[in-house]
Amino acid sequence: MDFRPPRLLRSPHLQTLLSSRLVRGRDGVGMELVERAEPVTIPCRDGVRLQALVNPVPGAPLVVLIHGWLGRADSPYLRRASTALYRDGFGVARLHLRDHGDSAHLNEEMFNAARIGEVVDAANWLLHRYGEGNGSLMGFSLGGNFVLRLACHAETSTGFRSALAVCPVLDPAAAVSELDRGPAVYRHYFLRKWRRALAEKEAAFPGRYDFSAARRLAHVSTLTDYFVARHTPYLDAAEYYGLYTLTRELSSSLRLPVRILATEDDPVVPAAHARALLDGDGADIVTITPHGGHCGFIQDFRLSSALDAYAVGYFAAAH
Repeated sequence: MDFRPPRLLRSPHLQTLLSSRLVRGRDGVGMELVERAEPVTIPCRDGVRLQALVNPVPGAPLVVLIHGWLGRADSPYLRRASTALYRDGFGVARLHLRDHGDSAHLNEEMFNAARIGEVVDAANWLLHRYGEGNGSLMGFSLGGNFVLRLACHAETSTGFRSALAVCPVLDPAAAVSELDRGPAVYRHYFLRKWRRALAEKEAAFPGRYDFSAARRLAHVSTLTDYFVARHTPYLDAAEYYGLYTLTRELSSSLRLPVRILATEDDPVVPAAHARALLDGDGADIVTITPHGGHCGFIQDFRLSSALDAYAVGYFAAAH
């Protein structure tokens, strides 16, 4: 990917903010997709239910897209990519991870990033229901982590032809540490969204959850420690992070073609994590651009993203 933004758009912080925050609600960003989407509730293992917004195209491949941590199906970066794919003839399904979007009421147990089986079930269900068994995967940030694990999972349908992971979280422990030590604006942003998500879960199951103590915690790492100790079966945060850490041996486990797209100036997920894959066996699956911020790739002052055309070309070649 040859991404060369204008000089005034090269700030990684501006790229990140324009991608995920400041364009929310603009009428021109995927509104026709939003208005025509079919909401579905997906049955998964152990009685779990997940939600998705689907824009099917009969006879066409389906791209299943997964948002980042605390994101949702109408996050601007997801709407932009979905709209570009839909306009090029692909069906698209924007999957909500557990407790994301407005789905806190669907499952009593809380979301944690180590849960992969239910996401496998949801992706397979969407593929066969709307893609006639022919499709691909695309994920952003933590959603990119899920997509890479789907690409390695033995139960993921062989109908998935390819996967694209944008600025994926590869080393969650290191990413959380950097988030807490880096610019405070990002830590405050994620903490605010996490507290809101906890409040929604508490409201959905008032007899089960009380997060009053959690809301006073001021770092992502300490809130994660609190969450793991009280709401997961794991010994500690290290064990939890280890369950969804992706190492330089990733490429030997892949069951379908994958492209990882990262940026050198990502202020949320350190580029060193993607470079570690380049140093291992993953040189043929990783592309790192000098600019782009976190899931940005904003290429002009109309706020269009170079990622959208890249995704269309990538999936067109796969299908």
